[in-house]
Amino acid sequence: MFCSRCGNSINKNDKFCSKCGNKLIYETNIQQCINDPNFNASNNFTNYYNSNNFETSIINNNQNKKKVFIGIGVGIGVVLVILFCAITFRKTNYYFSDVSYGENNEINNNNSVNQNKSKYKTVIITDNIYSGVKINDINDANKLIKEDSEKQKDSCPSEIKNIENNLISKYGITAVNLCEMDNNFAKELDKVFEKIYSEYPSIRGYLTNFSLVNASMAESFIAAFMPIFTFATSNSPSGYPMVVKTQILLNTTYFLNKDRLEASVIDGSNSGHFPPNATPYSPVAHELGHYLSFLAMMNHYDISSILLIDNNNINGLYKIYDDFKKGSFSLSMIEEAYDKYKKDTNTTLSIDEWRGTISQYALAKDNEGNYIYDETIAEAFHDVYLNGDNAAEASKYVVNVLKQKLEG
Repeated sequence: MFCSRCGNSINKNDKFCSKCGNKLIYETNIQQCINDPNFNASNNFTNYYNSNNFETSIINNNQNKKKVFIGIGVGIGVVLVILFCAITFRKTNYYFSDVSYGENNEINNNNSVNQNKSKYKTVIITDNIYSGVKINDINDANKLIKEDSEKQKDSCPSEIKNIENNLISKYGITAVNLCEMDNNFAKELDKVFEKIYSEYPSIRGYLTNFSLVNASMAESFIAAFMPIFTFATSNSPSGYPMVVKTQILLNTTYFLNKDRLEASVIDGSNSGHFPPNATPYSPVAHELGHYLSFLAMMNHYDISSILLIDNNNINGLYKIYDDFKKGSFSLSMIEEAYDKYKKDTNTTLSIDEWRGTISQYALAKDNEGNYIYDETIAEAFHDVYLNGDNAAEASKYVVNVLKQKLEG
């Protein structure tokens, strides 16, 4: 077997590529849940989930078992069980570094992965799950997310809390957790949000969480966009309504060690892995590119919100989950942008060659060798954020289509 990202030889049971850090856990589909002999639709799915050690996200957190229950979970039913199976696997867009940066502050240019446990950790837990909660409306959903965030801040400095509250109030983010981050670094991230939200004011209010997250050095991702994370189910017999978080997560291995982050990002930018002129703060712009692309897809399917899911909007969630997994909408935006560029320039470049002019990462593939088209969108957005009119022509055409879809 070979890594789909770098071609390195890998073993069947490897979770990460030893060369580039690519995550090798293959997608678990709905049938694996249904066909499991231990599965019983009449049982609380969360209990089944616990007994079989399924991951609630593809980020491991050694500080917490990822399960928090309030009250006694009621039988959730077949539809909700299938939904949980569907939306708790392979739903994250990672932004991978092109290099591994060791604890001795030296770059490993051969991309070997340092397996040592990082000393850069946060007290924040991003993957708590609540079951059997009283949830009546969106206000209850937001309150639960805020309370989960606030109760973890007791040991956090007041200065960073002020920055977090500023991000919450200015950009309509439900919860922000940057506890151990340097104040000045956090303020620079605020500037990234300020620039993007001023140009795209309609995106305010959909991102529920912006947070540090613990991840092993072996994972080597810089940041991640997680559009659908099942956070809570109600105490009703059906489990509806349930609360879904949409979040951007920052790997503490990088964001609590600016030297490592800066070296990785600048090296990746200089090598063409990332767009030109990338900074330690600009990976957040890449993740916001995923966020905008996701909102454009919601627009496409006429879905106003996925924060609170019940019988009335469950089909919409299925649609966008399925599309996000396949990349159909992202591909359609790329094709529209390419057709416009081809008409304007009579280019002889193929669509993949054209995408490759943005960055190497714009051609990222999944573990099965399929293009992750939304990475092209995010990299184009990252490029335009960094370089404006000097961005690659492909980036500008893609971002113009993205703007139209957001407005539409």
